Amino acid sequence: MESKSERKISIAKKVLDLTDDSVLDEIEHLLAETETIAYTSDGKPLTKAQYKNHLESISSDIQSGAKTYSIDEVREYVINRKP
Repeated sequence: MESKSERKISIAKKVLDLTDDSVLDEIEHLLAETETIAYTSDGKPLTKAQYKNHLESISSDIQSGAKTYSIDEVREYVINRKP
C-alpha cells in the first residue's frame, strides 16, 4: 500500500501528463470545493459548502429566537471580562 506522500506524487505525475482540459477543470473544481475558506470560532476549518450550511444554521437559530448581541454589547463584554 502506498503512503500518503507516494499517492500525492503519483497523482501529481498523472496530472502533469493530462492533455484533456475537461479533466483539469474537474480537478480544479474538486479542489475549490474542498478548499478551506473559513474557520469556526473554535478553529475548525470549513469548506465553502460547510460555511454556507454553518451560516444557514445560524440564520435559522436567529429566526427561531436565539439571542443576538449588538456590537456595543460584545465590546462591553470583551472589555470587562475577567481573565
